Amino acid sequence: MKVKEIMTRDLTAVEPGITVKELILLFERSGLTSVPVVDEEGRILGIVSERDIIEGAMPGYFELLYGTAFFADMNRFSQKLREIENDRIEFYMTSDAIKIEEDEDDLTAADLLIRKNLKALPVVNRDGILVGMLRRIDLLKDLL
Repeated sequence: MKVKEIMTRDLTAVEPGITVKELILLFERSGLTSVPVVDEEGRILGIVSERDIIEGAMPGYFELLYGTAFFADMNRFSQKLREIENDRIEFYMTSDAIKIEEDEDDLTAADLLIRKNLKALPVVNRDGILVGMLRRIDLLKDLL
């Protein structure tokens, strides 16, 4: 089956100029944890996630979590987050976003999601324009 037959046609995406604060509000309202970053034509420039913002506020945070002497300091984290809230998200996005074309097959998509440990893949047409998202649940639902 082709990706375009099972993808979610959610075109929720952001431009690189929105602020960290605007992105956090979008995540909170939508329930999404990551979104593609697109240019004016809808071409993918990257992807930005909650994790990217956490790392932006507290570089090395996730590595520290695995240390035995780490204790979370939410006041410090909150202060750091307020320091970056007006930054453009282009400074925190992952530029080399993995994407898939809508005419690829579901096996290729499943392989990418599993091998790269991704929750979702932006789906693009032949011109590189965002046309949807393929989530792991889309594949699971397709297999039933």
